[in-house]
Amino acid sequence: MAKHSTDSEERSREQQTPAPGETSGAEQTEAEALRLQLQRALDERDVFRDQALRTMADFQNFRKRVQNESSQVRQLAAQGVVSDLLPVLDNFERTISHLSAGSSIESVIEGVRAVERQLRSILELHNVRRMQSVGEPFDPELHEAIGTVETDEQEHETVVEEVEPGYRMGDKVIRPARVRIAKRP
Repeated sequence: MAKHSTDSEERSREQQTPAPGETSGAEQTEAEALRLQLQRALDERDVFRDQALRTMADFQNFRKRVQNESSQVRQLAAQGVVSDLLPVLDNFERTISHLSAGSSIESVIEGVRAVERQLRSILELHNVRRMQSVGEPFDPELHEAIGTVETDEQEHETVVEEVEPGYRMGDKVIRPARVRIAKRP
């Protein structure tokens, strides 16, 4: 009888253990759940990739738009300055024409002075101002030293001569003054 119960246990075990290549119901359910989870992860990855690509494209379009707008703003600003300067050019041409026609040197000089005043007025309109340098202490932010002058009359490193004036536009130096500075003998 002992033999009979052993055969029956073996048959029961064979029915519970799947043959090679076969899977149990629980393993199939687990595998299907893993397949679904993997598919969801792949779908989510695709959504994120699409979002990233769209964001990159939007950013590139934004950057191009900003560059175009910036270029247009610069062009409009330059156009305004050029429009303001054209009458100065016209007056220079008139002055040269009068000189060629035999006008007196005094009238030509007065014409050149009038054009200079007109040009300075336009520069001031655009907030460009000439800096005063002579008598001021040397400042490398405002001045470019191109030489020295030995003197006892001025403090050491004081600007004694302005070779070329400096200009500011608002608070920004757009051209430093080229100067000679005092040096003690």
